[in-house]
Amino acid sequence: MLLTPLIKRQLRIFAVLATLALGLAFIHYARVPAMLGVGVYDVTVDFEDASGLYPKAAVTYRGVNVGQVSDLDVTDSGAVATLRIDNGTDIPAGVSAELHSTSAIGEQYVDLVDPTGKDTGSGELLADGAAIPRERAVGMPQITPVLDSLNRLLESVPKKETRAVLDQVDEGLGGSGPELSELVDSSGRLLTEAQAEIDATTSLISALEPVLGTQADLAPETQGYADSLDKVTAALAKGDSADLRALLERAPGGLDAATATVTDLQPVLPMMLANLTTNAQVLNTYLPHVRQILVVYPSEVARALTVLQPRAGQGDVQLDLRGALNNPPSCQSGYLAPTQRRSPRVTTTRKVDRLAHCEAPVDSPVGVRGARNAPCPQSSARGPLPAACGLTFRGGVWPASSGTVAYDLAVGRGDDTAAKDVTTGRSAKADDLWKILVLAPLEAN
Repeated sequence: MLLTPLIKRQLRIFAVLATLALGLAFIHYARVPAMLGVGVYDVTVDFEDASGLYPKAAVTYRGVNVGQVSDLDVTDSGAVATLRIDNGTDIPAGVSAELHSTSAIGEQYVDLVDPTGKDTGSGELLADGAAIPRERAVGMPQITPVLDSLNRLLESVPKKETRAVLDQVDEGLGGSGPELSELVDSSGRLLTEAQAEIDATTSLISALEPVLGTQADLAPETQGYADSLDKVTAALAKGDSADLRALLERAPGGLDAATATVTDLQPVLPMMLANLTTNAQVLNTYLPHVRQILVVYPSEVARALTVLQPRAGQGDVQLDLRGALNNPPSCQSGYLAPTQRRSPRVTTTRKVDRLAHCEAPVDSPVGVRGARNAPCPQSSARGPLPAACGLTFRGGVWPASSGTVAYDLAVGRGDDTAAKDVTTGRSAKADDLWKILVLAPLEAN
């Protein structure tokens, strides 16, 4: 191959560039400037025990590598490590030097830690020649004392007794592996749910403390109940009554039937009882009015019979009519004045005051009428509604309704000719329509 002068010059230039690149790479990765003291500064740390630390170990600050251990000297009372830290890293002068390991058997390094919760001074930073005293130098916890303590603990465990306990546990848990696995899985799910509801769990634990304290105070009474129950159970076992055996045999079926009945009545019965309670409260409040009606009604019936019976054979009735004119006078306060009344000949319409009512006082001699003058059951006041009398009743419990009339359901009338059973949503038979009529106002659709 013929090498021209141009190619030779290009090869020489390429060789020079390659040599420079390799040299720069070597200088950078070998940290030659740092070894020569360029771009770095040295800080000494006085350790009482620097076991495991070695030159070239890393130095970190807030998890970032900022240098390495350049030298390690042994003294009469410990060891002094020289840390070579890169320039450009602002490290407070009050930091502590702690020895850590990357893992249980990994390499050790020096970690510079800010003094947590303390003032670092007047903003001073570590500089060349700074020294970290022994009180701020934390050594690496040694694993040997821990292993020695663990070894002594294991040696103190009696082998024979432990083997016997393990054998008994194995016999007791024999064949229950799936159940134990399910128990562990359930416990894990329970802990996960409790962790998700940490606020509610904390509140439950806080509320549980006084309850447990109360149970501890009632421990003698609880023990007495348990002793009494034990005596009753012993007496029943000693008697071995045939009736008791029959009761125990039949009780599960009866309880199942009762449970099924309660389940069937569950949507309707509580709602009906709640509404009956409200109705009973209203009746109890208006009991004087009900009593008055019960007193007046028989006399009115007797008077009606007196009018009808004596002349029933003749086909007429006996009446005593008396004429009275404007006695008592009619109430005019609150209505249109006579001068504002129109002639009957006027056929046009005008707005009517729908809220017009007699504004005369209750003790007025005129004929005061209207619901606002209804007497209150528990006071001398009058009012049209219980709220006007200061009475408040609990509201009724009504399910959400689709607007279907109960009678239409009962007779099978409506958009759907096949009536739907409101309790189950299934088509009802003709014999069950009366149930729908009764239960429709109480049952949610």
